[in-house]
This record gives sequence, C-alpha cells and structure tokens, in this order.
Amino acid sequence: MLYLVTTDHFGGPPPPPDQKAGLLATVSATLEMLNGLHADGKIVAGGVPAGQKRHVFIVDAGSNDEVTELVQSLPLWMAHKWEITPLESWAHHLEHTRSM
Repeated sequence: MLYLVTTDHFGGPPPPPDQKAGLLATVSATLEMLNGLHADGKIVAGGVPAGQKRHVFIVDAGSNDEVTELVQSLPLWMAHKWEITPLESWAHHLEHTRSM
C-alpha cells in the first residue's frame, strides 16, 4: 500500500547558535536515512519542496504499522509534525468509478 507522508517542523524561533550544529546533524541523519530508503525502493518518490523545511515522500508499506515504525525511526520524528495519508490506487479508483 502507498502512503503520502508530509512533515514540517514545529516552528518557533531558530535554535540558539550552540544548538545549530546538533540540529543540522539530525537533519543530515534523517536525509541520509530517507535517501537510503529511496535507494532500497521503500520510498517510491519524494523530496524537499524548494526552499522549505518540509519533507514530502511516498512510502510503499505493507501496513499502517509498518509506515508508523518507519516514520518513528527517523531522527527528526520527535521534532516534526507528521501527516500520513493512505493512497488508493488509480486502478482501484477507476474500477470503482466504472462500477457506479
């Protein structure tokens, strides 16, 4: 099953200079994981909208539990808001529409 995953940071003021390096390390670690999941085919497509702090990607997962575990394994999980939307396939939607 495919899931559309969108995430955004919670907002607020920028981190103090002494915390910026740690935040950038967490972001880099998350991007490395996402890149690896894409290379492995777990993430079908995705990226960062130009000039934004959000991440958008499509996950191919066998269940809601699987996509939850994947998202919660990301280093930025606690620092971001997440929205996960199960996607109906085009083929199923077409079949259903034709049956109506």
